[in-house]
Amino acid sequence: MFRSLKYLILLTALFSCSGSINNAVEGLDIYPVVTIVTSTGGMGDNGYNDLIFDGIMGFVTRNDVALSIVSPKDRQEALRAVTDWCNDDTKNRKSLLVLASNEYESLMDESFPKPEAPKSILLFESEKEDLPDNVFTLSIRRYGASYLCGRMAAECPEAFVLAAYPGDATLEPAIEGFLQGYAAGLDQAAEVIYLAEDATGFNSPEKAYSLTKGLSWNAFVFPLAGGSNNGVYKYVREDMFSGMLIAGMDVDCSGYSTRTPFSLTLNIDRVLNRFFNDWLAGNTMEKHLEGGLAEDFVDVTVNAGFLQNCIAWEDYYDSPDYWQKAYDTHYQQALEAEKSYYEK
Repeated sequence: MFRSLKYLILLTALFSCSGSINNAVEGLDIYPVVTIVTSTGGMGDNGYNDLIFDGIMGFVTRNDVALSIVSPKDRQEALRAVTDWCNDDTKNRKSLLVLASNEYESLMDESFPKPEAPKSILLFESEKEDLPDNVFTLSIRRYGASYLCGRMAAECPEAFVLAAYPGDATLEPAIEGFLQGYAAGLDQAAEVIYLAEDATGFNSPEKAYSLTKGLSWNAFVFPLAGGSNNGVYKYVREDMFSGMLIAGMDVDCSGYSTRTPFSLTLNIDRVLNRFFNDWLAGNTMEKHLEGGLAEDFVDVTVNAGFLQNCIAWEDYYDSPDYWQKAYDTHYQQALEAEKSYYEK
């Protein structure tokens, strides 16, 4: 009963704070505290950011832990929030700062204040080395699962990667994986389309909608654009005669569009649960936690009801088990491609 009440109190507090850290929730100041700084795109993307939020919420509701959430509007606001956290007197209780985006990696320069125990930091999507003892990194390797998606989509006559912006360290392995997987099928090339020149590409669903509308009616689209992916799903929902196929991203997206035969799914909740449990128990934690298809950090989830909910426009996938067979056939090849990619 107490934990449920604590959860309700936290919900009221956390959604009222943006760009500042507020741990002063009455009655909770005796507990360890987790502070999450979301990406500048914020929550509500029905994907990566919401998956992180669900994982953290699951941990908080199972343990006596206080929670603060900061949704900065830009990098400068995020920097102020991190500085506030570093300067905050936690009165010797455990405090964990979660930087839930690789856009904050650049904050970890020589001028960054070293967190002293009992404070710790978890930085997402980074392989940065030579960080202070109490700074930990987490990296989800998407190349192998993206290769598998490309291989599964290889019979589609045209394919496009719709990505947020060029040069992002998280997106580039996924882009390359899909391109190489797709090319390994019928020796054809997919095209990459970027939404923006910077991180605004993660929050541009209208532009994603417009670009998707201009693609071939029977193309395969692999969206790597965070909240902008919603514009892709919206287009194929509204065009009932579209033969386009869309890969779901981050979570099982079969409920967002009937034209989604499979989704690249992240198991962030499992990874976070492992890290948080070790942190709370005071166990020795891995300095850098990383994994991909082989470690089950990421997978491809087949939409078993795909043909039950949409019209099949192409003969090649008119069998109910086509996509599952494609997954089973190419999974091992994807594992080998992933191993080769990260060992080079």
